[in-house]
Amino acid sequence: MRKLVTFITIFIAVFLVLFLLRTDVRDLALEWEKNGLPEETRIPFQSETPLKPVATASIPPLARQVNLAVPFMPQAPFGNWELPYQEACEETSAILVDKFYKNEPITAEAAKNEILKLVEWQKQRLGYYFHTTAAETAMMLKQYFGYKRVDILRNITIDDIKSHLLAGRPIIVPLAGRMLDNPYYTQPGPIYHMLIIKGFTKDGKFITNDVGTKRGQNYAYDEKVLFNAIHDAPTGGDGWAIDNVEEYVKTGGKTIVVVYPN
Repeated sequence: MRKLVTFITIFIAVFLVLFLLRTDVRDLALEWEKNGLPEETRIPFQSETPLKPVATASIPPLARQVNLAVPFMPQAPFGNWELPYQEACEETSAILVDKFYKNEPITAEAAKNEILKLVEWQKQRLGYYFHTTAAETAMMLKQYFGYKRVDILRNITIDDIKSHLLAGRPIIVPLAGRMLDNPYYTQPGPIYHMLIIKGFTKDGKFITNDVGTKRGQNYAYDEKVLFNAIHDAPTGGDGWAIDNVEEYVKTGGKTIVVVYPN
């Protein structure tokens, strides 16, 4: 009996240690994976090319990966995931692309202030800031940030995305967030989400700045998983009077937002 009690005690102790360390182990695995990503770079901006997709088979082998040096900040800069930060993925993604083109760093305080300004700006022009569509995000980039060319590309392919990344243009992408199955999201994850695709690897992964988690810098998704999750919000705003909102978002098209430098 004493041996059985000792065995059970040891088993429970080991279980508790593993339970408490599970996040640390997962984080170590994530950081290890990130160490294998291509080095961040700033490709000379090409504001006009390529205007059509580049077939990845035609890309020289050494160039079949890229990782643009887009700065990172989560949409909750100080870890406060209440409103409006809970719904600020579109605003934060736009801010980070703007900082990329200006080659400027981003601080938590600056991000917080800019998010709050963008929220108010959208309230004045749209009447809401929830669930911003690709077209509304493009409008924000044009009217608020002053970019002259912002393309809304529909019915895109994986090669479309890669061609813009190889030209030095990060991509803002709307998603059915729960299809990403990101373990770092507050579960079960956002129904609708936006993030930045900033690169891709030779082994079939898209490199992102996923503003939906503090661990989202250089977060790599299987390219097919991310591509399948691309769905633009069918309508903007918080008035989705739909029984199954998750399925409603999945009716949105394969759409991306591409910002060109001025």
